[in-house]
Amino acid sequence: MKMINLSVNFNDINSHSEFHEKFKRLFGFPDFYGKNFHAFIDCLTSLRIPEDGMTTVNIQQDEYILLEVIDINHLQDDLKHDFLLAIQEINNRCTLLGEKASLLLLLSKS
Repeated sequence: MKMINLSVNFNDINSHSEFHEKFKRLFGFPDFYGKNFHAFIDCLTSLRIPEDGMTTVNIQQDEYILLEVIDINHLQDDLKHDFLLAIQEINNRCTLLGEKASLLLLLSKS
């Protein structure tokens, strides 16, 4: 499998709104992105389906994204919990479609 590296620093995220804005920019979510975790999951489930138009970042079947997450412990507990559950759900959807996980996390500190 091929890997695409992306990085997100949670040091400057202090609210749900800031979280969703950062990920909207990172992955190129559409203007109608709902800025909630249901929309987050839906957009990132389409990483391998570019025709959906849900992200400007797209991967092939033999690729995955290695997302370096810097300072995850800076996030509020509920936001951190929701983020991790969302990543799990995105990868569960991949499995249901007969694919390998699309998002792998690398947790690091700044």
